[in-house]
Amino acid sequence: MAVPFTAVGRTNPSQPKNPLRYYPRATQSGVVDLEELSERVSASCSATPSDCSAVIIGLVTEISKSLDQGNIVRLGQLGSFQVSVQGTSSPSPEELTSKNISRSSIVFRPGKKLKTMLNQLKFYKKK
Repeated sequence: MAVPFTAVGRTNPSQPKNPLRYYPRATQSGVVDLEELSERVSASCSATPSDCSAVIIGLVTEISKSLDQGNIVRLGQLGSFQVSVQGTSSPSPEELTSKNISRSSIVFRPGKKLKTMLNQLKFYKKK
């Protein structure tokens, strides 16, 4: 299989009079939901789809709790998760407070197996 992509035209905001430049954008060909993922995992092990679903839901709960405690969560070949923040500056370290934080997000870093998959991807232009 290969990943489809389309051409997306964009202008340079600092030079709006310049012609459009076209960049590739990956497009999705479908969605795999929790139920289907659980069935697929179940087919490759001795657990039932319900067992797999329960484990995935439990994993999400535990990842959330661990991130909430300020931990990095490493899941072997899957990768790691950690909390990241963005905010405003302060003139001194003493004046910096949690009020300076304007946004938080979760950073995912893929593991070796997923990185290898990315390096082996094939692409085709979607019509």
